[in-house]
Amino acid sequence: MRRVASIILFVLGGWMLTSEAMVAWMDMGLGLGPQLLMLVFFLPIAGVPLGLGAWASPGNRPAELGLTLMITAAVGAFCAVAVWLAMNDPQFLKMLPPDQQFPQINAAPMPGSINLLLIAAAGYLLWRAGRSRARAKAGELERVFGD
Repeated sequence: MRRVASIILFVLGGWMLTSEAMVAWMDMGLGLGPQLLMLVFFLPIAGVPLGLGAWASPGNRPAELGLTLMITAAVGAFCAVAVWLAMNDPQFLKMLPPDQQFPQINAAPMPGSINLLLIAAAGYLLWRAGRSRARAKAGELERVFGD
């Protein structure tokens, strides 16, 4: 039951962190301050389920949290590219209702890329730390012949 709860919490937290990564890729013309404020708003919301998922996990907690963060960064990159392609496609813009104009949202590749790299790097470091800790606990034969 703990495994199911931890997986659900990891998925929920990863989804929320992907939303944060999507906001990092958007430039709404308001400057960097409101964008950073939105990122600070999203991080605790995503951190609660991720922390609870790591706490509930019966397995290698740092490695599982790190893997979740790396998957979140990959999904965030895919979503950001998909949204950017849709925003720059004239056929997509023709599908909007004629009386509604598309909002002035531009891509912000630098803050978005830095955000995704930070999430992925934190995930990789947690995953490496969890794996090395598990190998240190393993016996001599498992260290030599383990995966």
